[in-house]
Amino acid sequence: MSSRTLRKLQNDDELLKSLVGDADENDANFAKPVPQTNIFALMNDENESESNEEENDINEETHDPVIIKEPKSAPERITLPIKTKKKANRRKNRKKTKQKNSQQEELEKTDGESDDDLERMIQQFRKKDVQTYGLKEAKYHENESSDNDEYETASEPEDEDLVKISGESSMHDLRYDSGFAKFPIKYMRTGLRFFNDDFKKLDPHFEFKMLFGDLTSESLDDIDSMTSTHVSPQQLKQIQRMKRLLKNWGGKDHKSVPNGPGLGAHRLKFTKVQEDWLPTPRGELMMQKLSADDILNWQLWQRRNDWKDVIEENLADWEKFVTYYKFEPLSPDANKKGMTDFYMSVVLHPDHEALINLISSKYPYHVPALLQVALIMVRQGDRSNTNGLLQRALFVFDRALKSTINFDSLSCQLPYIYFFNRQFYLAIFRYILTLAQRGAMGTASEWCKVLWSLSPLEDPIGCRYFIDHYLLLNSEFHYLIGLSRSSLTNVYKQWYTLGISLGAVLSYLHIDDYSAATKELAKAFEHHPYALSILYKEKFEGTEISDFELNCGGKESDVIELKAYMARFSSLWKNTEHLNFLSRALKSLLRDHQRNLYNASIEGEDKVNGEMNPFFIDGIPINLLRFAVLSEESSVMASIPQNIWSDHEVFDFDVLPPKAETRESIDTIETIKSFINERDLLASQVNVMQDEDLLNQIRQMSLEEYLENAGAGEE
Repeated sequence: MSSRTLRKLQNDDELLKSLVGDADENDANFAKPVPQTNIFALMNDENESESNEEENDINEETHDPVIIKEPKSAPERITLPIKTKKKANRRKNRKKTKQKNSQQEELEKTDGESDDDLERMIQQFRKKDVQTYGLKEAKYHENESSDNDEYETASEPEDEDLVKISGESSMHDLRYDSGFAKFPIKYMRTGLRFFNDDFKKLDPHFEFKMLFGDLTSESLDDIDSMTSTHVSPQQLKQIQRMKRLLKNWGGKDHKSVPNGPGLGAHRLKFTKVQEDWLPTPRGELMMQKLSADDILNWQLWQRRNDWKDVIEENLADWEKFVTYYKFEPLSPDANKKGMTDFYMSVVLHPDHEALINLISSKYPYHVPALLQVALIMVRQGDRSNTNGLLQRALFVFDRALKSTINFDSLSCQLPYIYFFNRQFYLAIFRYILTLAQRGAMGTASEWCKVLWSLSPLEDPIGCRYFIDHYLLLNSEFHYLIGLSRSSLTNVYKQWYTLGISLGAVLSYLHIDDYSAATKELAKAFEHHPYALSILYKEKFEGTEISDFELNCGGKESDVIELKAYMARFSSLWKNTEHLNFLSRALKSLLRDHQRNLYNASIEGEDKVNGEMNPFFIDGIPINLLRFAVLSEESSVMASIPQNIWSDHEVFDFDVLPPKAETRESIDTIETIKSFINERDLLASQVNVMQDEDLLNQIRQMSLEEYLENAGAGEE
C-alpha cells in the first residue's frame, strides 16, 4: 500500500471532529454506518488511490461519503467503500452530463437569436461602458501619463481642465499664433491615447477576421487579388521567376523585403507584398531624421513673427520628446529622371497613356505617378485597380520606415514642407477613401488617427474635419467624446470643428445621455451659430431665422465647412429619435440666442494678414481648403472662392503646397521642381514640340489632299 493511502487514512483529530460535527448536523443526508472494513482490503494501485483521493474531496463537499464511527477508545475514522465511490462517481458523471446538456441548450438558444438581437445586446453593453467610463477615463489617463512629465507642476492647470470650456472666448485664435505657443508639449504627451499604437489594426484583413470570424488565408488573398492591378499570365510567370532569384522577397507572410545588398531583410509594418509586384533589390526612398538646423529652418518659415532666440528656446522642449523625419530619394539621379517624365506627362503635356506606361515599364514604384494613375482610374469609373496602386504606393513608404517608429505623434512627425512627406499624407488620404468604399470602417478610422499623428498641430490635410465620420460609422462613441473634451480640439477655435462638435452630440445620443448631448449642442452652437442655423433651416425647414441674418452671419470658411458636413449628414443622422432631438434643441437655441446671433452677424470680421500666417489663405484655414479639394465633392469644391483656384497651385498630386515667401525659405520648402533636372526637362520639351510639329504637318498635308480630291470630284 502506498504512503499516500496510509496518510489519507491517518487523519488528525481536529479534522475528524469537524467532519463528525458536520455529519451530526446532516444525518438525514448520510448513509447508515457499515462495519469497519479491513485496512488491507483498501489496497490498490497508486493510480486508483489518486483518483479516489480526488473523489473524496468532491464527495466531502457534497456530503456523499459514509461516516463510520469506531469505538470510543479508538479515533473516529471515515471509510469510503468502493461501491459507494462508484455510485458517487456515477452521480457526478450524471451531474456533469446534465450541465453539459444545459450549456449546449443555452448555446443553441443563443445561436438561434437574430442578428438584430445580438446587435442590440452589443449596443447595450457599449452604452453601459461609455456611460460608466466615458467621462472619467480621459482624466485618468492624463493624470497617469503626466506622472513622469517634468513640466507638470502643482501650479500649472491640467490638460483636462479644458473640458470646462463652453464659450468661444475661452479658446485662442490660431490666426495669431502660427507657432502653436498655447499648446505646450505636455498637452501632446497627454493626448497619446488618441493616436494609433497597433500596426495590425491598419490591415483590413484584421477587421475582416473580427467581422466574419477566422477566414482562411486563401479567402483573404482572393480579396486582394480582386483589387490588384491586372497582369498577363506571361508577365506573372516572369515575376515569379525573378522572385526566386531575389532573396528575402515576400516570405511566407508576404511581409519581408530586401533592404539592399548586405543589409538583410526588412519587415513591413502595414503592407504586404502582392504577387504582381516587381521584385527589386532595394527601395525607392529612405527615411532621414531631421537635424537641429533643419527643424530650426522649418520653424523660421512657419513662425515669421517670432524671434529666432524664442523659437530655439521653444524647440528645446519639443525635441526632447518628438522626433522629426522626412522621406527622400535613395537614388537622386534616377528619381530626377522619373520625376521629369512625370512632370511632362501631368503638367506640361498631359498624357494619360504616357503616365500609365511610366509605372508599367520604367518606374513601377514611382509614388506620384501611382497616385495620379489611381485617381485617373477612379474618375473614369474603373475602381478595380485603385486599391492595388494605392497599396503599392504605401509599400514604398513602408519599405523605408524605420523599425523603431510608431504612429503615436511623438516617435514620428513628418513636416509638411517636404515633398515626399506630402506624398505620404496624400497616399494615406486616398487609401482611407478606398477602405471606406470596401466597408472597412474600423481600418479607415485607424488610418485617420495615423494621418493625424504625423503632424497633430498643423493637421495639413484637415483630419479634424472628417475623422468624426469614420469614428461614428465604426461606433467609437467613447473615443469621440473624449476627443471633444481634449486639448487637441479645445485650445484653438479652429480646432473645435463642426464635425467633432456634432459628432460628440451624436455620440451622447447613441449612449442615451440626452442631458450631456444638450450641453454639447449648446457649446457647438456658440462656436458654429451660422452653420447650425443653416442646417436647421435646410434639414428641418426652420423659419425662425430671417434671410438677412443667414446672409450676414457666415464666413467663407464656415460655408465650406458646412457644405462638407452636409454632404455626409444623412449617413450619420439616421435615427428618427436623434433627428427629432436635434430639431427641438436647435429650435430652442435659435429662439434663446436670436439677439446674440444678430449682433454677431452685423459685426465686421477682423482681417488678418494672410502672408504672415502660412496656415491661412484669405482668412480660410489652408487644411480646410486641401480637404475640400481632395474630397472631390462637387458641392464642397463649388464653395471654394474662385481666387484660390486661379492664384494658387492646386495640382492633384500636390494640393496647395507650402510657399517659400522669403529668400531664406526657398531652400527649405521642397516642391516638385526641387527634384526635376532642368536640362532634361528642356530636352523633353524640345522632343515633344518636334513631335507636335510633325503631327501638324501630317494633318495639314492630309487636309490639302482631301481638298484637292474633293475639288477634282466636283469637276
